[in-house]
This record gives sequence, C-alpha cells and structure tokens, in this order.
Amino acid sequence: MLFDLDGPAAGSAASAIAAQGLAAVPFPVDVIDEPGVTAAVRAVIDAEGRIDILVNNAGIYPHTPFEELTFAEWRRVLSTNLDSVFLVTRAVYPHMRERGYGRIVNISTAAFHIGYPELTPYLASKGGVIGFTRSLAAEAGPHGITVNAITPGMIETEGTQEEDPSGELFEEIGAGQAVKRRGLPEDIAETIAYLVSPAAGFITGQTINVDGGHRMH
Repeated sequence: MLFDLDGPAAGSAASAIAAQGLAAVPFPVDVIDEPGVTAAVRAVIDAEGRIDILVNNAGIYPHTPFEELTFAEWRRVLSTNLDSVFLVTRAVYPHMRERGYGRIVNISTAAFHIGYPELTPYLASKGGVIGFTRSLAAEAGPHGITVNAITPGMIETEGTQEEDPSGELFEEIGAGQAVKRRGLPEDIAETIAYLVSPAAGFITGQTINVDGGHRMH
C-alpha cells in the first residue's frame, strides 16, 4: 500500500511492483493531512484486515542559507519530514498493538551524523525522527512492536540525480566511503527487509547507518 501526495507517481511505483509479480495499491494521500491519513489507513484495514509493517519515508530537503530561511519554510520541512511520521504512525499503531505485532521503520538521513550547511530544517526534522524512533521503541516493545530508523547516505535516486546532475557531489562523498560505489535504492530496501523480518525481532530503537562507511558510529 503506497501513500503518496503524487498520485501518478504512486501509480507508477505500484505498476513497477506489480510487474515483479507482487500486489501493490497506490493511495493518493498527503501524509501531513490528518483526516486523509486516517481515512487511508482505515481503507487498508478494511481491505486487508491488518497492517504488519509501516515504513515512513517522506522527505524534502531544500537548500537554504539560514539567514534566508523563513518560518514558513522551516515549518514546511518539519511538517513533511517529521509530522508525517507522527500522523501515519499514530493511525497505524493501535491496530498493531491490538494484534500484538508490528514492524515500524523510519527513514532519517546519514547527513544528521555530519551536519551540512543550508540544511538546518532538514537535519532538525530527521534528527527528530531518530528521537521519535527511540522513544516509541521503548513504549511499543512490550506490545510486540519494533521501531527502528535507517540513515541512508548518498543514494542514487531520481531526487539526488536532479540535485547533482554532474555527479560532483557523488564523487566528493564517494571518496570518503569505505565501499567505493554509489549507494543504490536496493541497499536501503534490503536493510528495511531485514528490519521487518522475524530475524530482527530482537532489534528495536536502533539507528542503522547505511552509507558505505562514509561515517562509522
């Protein structure tokens, strides 16, 4: 079940998943719209009867010098990146708790471990995701629910390619990686797949850094 503000993009992603023989349903929904999120989660429950896994992966990262940053822009980034995690998780959590089982994975950023200029609201929001993860993990664990975070490094996605069409940033960051290649979406997907599997049932409240060894924690 794919929640996305961009309905056509969610549809394309669902079609790509279906082409691999898997079922996928797009839900055009703004993940910072509380009534919309509530309705979408209810639709999933009505259709499937349960939700086992939630991956919170919304994120925007405009580059703005701090002195030029407006409160409206600050709020827009924090709302998209952090409020969405709260809203979707809050809508899903009661159903997981009722069943006594759930896997929640929140996507933060490896940039949080470094600190980059002109990304103040982005890093603040993604740091909040890590704090949210740790607190909820402590509360959710007794109910059979694990909550973990992933901090991806520079991953070769459409968004990062648009941001760095020349590849200079990839080269700069790659030079500091232990693994000398570009990060791929599959690297993050495989980490998620492990964290939501039965094999990871004793892992919770953790932040897994997936950046090719650019930073080691």
